[in-house]
Amino acid sequence: MIHLVREKLNISGNLLVPDEEDLHYLVKVRRIRDKEKVSFASCCTVYETETELSGKSAIFRIVNKYNDLKNKPKLFAALASADISALEECLRNGVEAGADAFFIFRSDYSNTDLKLIEKKMPRLKGIVASAASQSRRTFLPEIHFSAKENLAAMDCEHIVLHPYSSINLACYKCKSKKDKMVWIGAEGGFSEGETSFFKEKDFAMFSVDTPILRMENAVTFASAYVKNLINCTNFPGGAE
Repeated sequence: MIHLVREKLNISGNLLVPDEEDLHYLVKVRRIRDKEKVSFASCCTVYETETELSGKSAIFRIVNKYNDLKNKPKLFAALASADISALEECLRNGVEAGADAFFIFRSDYSNTDLKLIEKKMPRLKGIVASAASQSRRTFLPEIHFSAKENLAAMDCEHIVLHPYSSINLACYKCKSKKDKMVWIGAEGGFSEGETSFFKEKDFAMFSVDTPILRMENAVTFASAYVKNLINCTNFPGGAE
């Protein structure tokens, strides 16, 4: 079944009305057939539809609707600003690995200004939407820009991936009901100053027993690992 995730959906009675771009994609690119099922999702609500072809257009009649809200801690990825191609892969891989939102910050080793990245937001949001649809997510993870200090002040369980930590990520136990923030550094990792900053904040720092990972691979591995633990953990009383 084709699955599309969008920020907003146009619902009219029992019909779902895609915008022109999505309609062109479904009819001209994917060449959907009459009676074919297509699912649309937004804000954790899923609409399953049946296609009714009409000439060169199509009608999408809603046959089922359900909510996919999960009472679990959320997973955020704090990404050091990097060159655009690396950041694009971080977002694509992070969405598919389970990250619920991204926070981009400038680190000591960042080589790309945040203002340049902000100019690429339409493309970055398109990558997130495509990855969310591909991985059958039910909402669009958001992209935010923030200072490192503001991120560190968020009421989350902060997990820093640092290649020279003496503690392996396999030792991490998902016990807290708080949302999780996984920190990923740019090429070169985190500076000594940033490492000291994390230690002062009493953030947990973990390494992985692999060769040094590029940040786009690090966010995939760390996000998928922590997301799996979140989903497999029974939190008494649900997430806070």
